[in-house]
Amino acid sequence: MTTKWDRWATLSGALAVPFWIAAVILISVKAEGSKGPKILVSYQQHSDGILLAGLLWSIGVLLFIWFLGSLRTHYLATEGDPGRIAALAYGGGIAASVIAMLIPVADEVGALNKNDIDASGAAVLHHFSDAFFVATEYTLPILFFSSAIMALRYAAFPKWLGWLSAVIGIVLLIGPIGWAALIFATPIWTLIVSIWLWRRTEQPSTAPEPALGPTG
Repeated sequence: MTTKWDRWATLSGALAVPFWIAAVILISVKAEGSKGPKILVSYQQHSDGILLAGLLWSIGVLLFIWFLGSLRTHYLATEGDPGRIAALAYGGGIAASVIAMLIPVADEVGALNKNDIDASGAAVLHHFSDAFFVATEYTLPILFFSSAIMALRYAAFPKWLGWLSAVIGIVLLIGPIGWAALIFATPIWTLIVSIWLWRRTEQPSTAPEPALGPTG
């Protein structure tokens, strides 16, 4: 039976989005520059903001993982046993989440060690985050392609959402534009699917109390 907690858990994906947006805006403002000297100055002057951005990003990723649990439940109920596609979607989402959790880590290390690194070290740390970003891009398509199959073959979602999932998965694999699918399309998809699941999840019903029979 669906509990009220099961229903509200589906909105964890929607809740993750504002944390991601706040983190991206904050890190973009605080960790500025592409050259070592400017990056080092950013670490030294905005260390607290960079660390806060990392925290916000991590909370968003954790909420996304929680959302994946609700998504897996929906996919498994739709697909049935053995749930191979549901497992692929969940596994791909978890793998991408673990990598995504590491995206801000290098900048956080720079902020924490702002007085112990030089300009070249700051540049290496700042650009090292790109590796985790690209790895996330190339892992997320597993979730999106599996979701497309779930929508188009098993009707887990409307077909238009299935085609959208497929397009996002393809764009993620295209290097020059994949970043846009990760930064913009993935949060939009998460928001749409999260709200859709919440609207479609049945509200828990309260069983009526048994009527008292006649006495005597």
